Amino acid sequence: MKETIVLFGAGATGRTSLKYLRSQGIEPVCFADNDERKKQHLQVDGLPVFQPAICTGKFPDATWVACAISLPAATEIRNQLKAMGVKTKPLWEYLPVCHGLPPESVYPDLVNLSGDVETQNEWSGQVVFRRNPDYDRQRPPSDIKDIYFPDFIAHRDDEHFVDCGAADGDTVREFLARWKNWGHITAFEPDPSNFAKLLALSRISEYDNGGGIDCQGLALSDYDGATRFIATGDYSAHLSYDSSGIGSMTAVYKLDSIKLSTPPTYIKMDIEGAELEALWGARQILKEHKPVLAICAYHTSDHLWQIPLLIHAIQPDYKFFFRRYAEGAFELVWYAVPTERVK
Repeated sequence: MKETIVLFGAGATGRTSLKYLRSQGIEPVCFADNDERKKQHLQVDGLPVFQPAICTGKFPDATWVACAISLPAATEIRNQLKAMGVKTKPLWEYLPVCHGLPPESVYPDLVNLSGDVETQNEWSGQVVFRRNPDYDRQRPPSDIKDIYFPDFIAHRDDEHFVDCGAADGDTVREFLARWKNWGHITAFEPDPSNFAKLLALSRISEYDNGGGIDCQGLALSDYDGATRFIATGDYSAHLSYDSSGIGSMTAVYKLDSIKLSTPPTYIKMDIEGAELEALWGARQILKEHKPVLAICAYHTSDHLWQIPLLIHAIQPDYKFFFRRYAEGAFELVWYAVPTERVK
């Protein structure tokens, strides 16, 4: 008999879980959601959305999956499920993220690269979690509000912030809230719906300090050309390497090939698994200008260790810091910081 699955949470994480399950030939019976705005929609991605109480009545024997990775929502939903007394399984089993373990040969290198004790603790804690996933025994994550902009990185008044995977401009807005003075912003976002919102943000006069916000609707990788792209209008939009031809074509470039106004001083990448390729496509910038790097490392299992090792191979003059901003093995970020910019 096939397992009856209810996905609790019809947001981006729930939609990603649904997409993965469907790719495995598994169709959940519905979304459950506490959010009144979500429940106003009869369906999300073709799956019905119900109040939790309705779901328990319709599917009393279902397995429930809490589709949230950030606090406090993740804990609140799990506690709600416990109070409901339903059967549950952890989210990591239902996402297309493999929680593989690094080869033992890389352990000494990563220990040597660690810039502080917190990095070593979080790294070792991630290995422990992957060996035996237990959310209740995991150390609390860092505050999600500080993602990409931790307090151990010194600001520059002439900062050229390059946002790779800018989505609707949420990270750009956070940068603007934190930097009193800055030089320039370049933001890359290939999803048309996201890009329209990003472009609207860039035209708000209160954000204009004379440096300007340059928005480019293209993707980044390790070559110049075109590739297929799955546009979703949210944070899950991503490049497609599917030979079946799914997705629309979008321009893709190496960051090294793009004529920027000034050399980047701070680069953030959250590009749904294309981070290694984009870093390789920016290797000349890293070698010559050594910008601060904030690189997501959770979209693919081996990014946990491949990302810091690749950066170190390109530019050895960095200090490395590792932080987790959600439960489990999600919202992992490696920071590569020039010594002179470490507070």
